[in-house]
Amino acid sequence: MDTAGLVDSINAAALAIDLGRKSFATRGKAEEGRISYEDGIAQALSAFKEAQATADPETIILAEYAFLSQELEF
Repeated sequence: MDTAGLVDSINAAALAIDLGRKSFATRGKAEEGRISYEDGIAQALSAFKEAQATADPETIILAEYAFLSQELEF
């Protein structure tokens, strides 16, 4: 996966995690929130494993930076 695709995947994962967290606190949406949160975590782990497989430190740092910046934004 190229770096743009990696960043897009990480951004989507952070969005799913955020939606899951927000849904936990909404009555009647806890189950949807849990599923969204778990899907986001799985997607983030997959993206990080792919970044680590490249063995390129710049790609790994980019993945971590993208995830942290999205987490702080949400």
